[in-house]
Amino acid sequence: MFDHLSIGVRDLAVAGRFYDALFAPLGHAKTREEATELAYGSNGAWQFWLYPVGGEQVAGLGAHIAFRAETREAVDAAYAAAIDHGARTVRAAGPHPDIAPDYYGAVVFDLDGNKIEIVLGAMH
Repeated sequence: MFDHLSIGVRDLAVAGRFYDALFAPLGHAKTREEATELAYGSNGAWQFWLYPVGGEQVAGLGAHIAFRAETREAVDAAYAAAIDHGARTVRAAGPHPDIAPDYYGAVVFDLDGNKIEIVLGAMH
């Protein structure tokens, strides 16, 4: 449905370290690195962009971005990496039958307040 996503961050280097750790268990890596932007994806694709912004409000109000994991272990590892790098928990990694009977995932606020979800499989 989409070609790529981009979000603003206060400190590009710090955000880069956070997303390097978050994406590693999910099989994504940095695919472009410039002084004013970073991109992540798989197979060299530029799918998720970070760019530096200033001001009080960086994160979009109500923004929520979900990334798919292939295994529960990948969800757990990505969640642990996010927490280790300063994320705040919204929903800890694990089953959440209140969302869906077979839902397994986690939701965190990244360092700039963006709501990031890691979910096993796809939500339908």
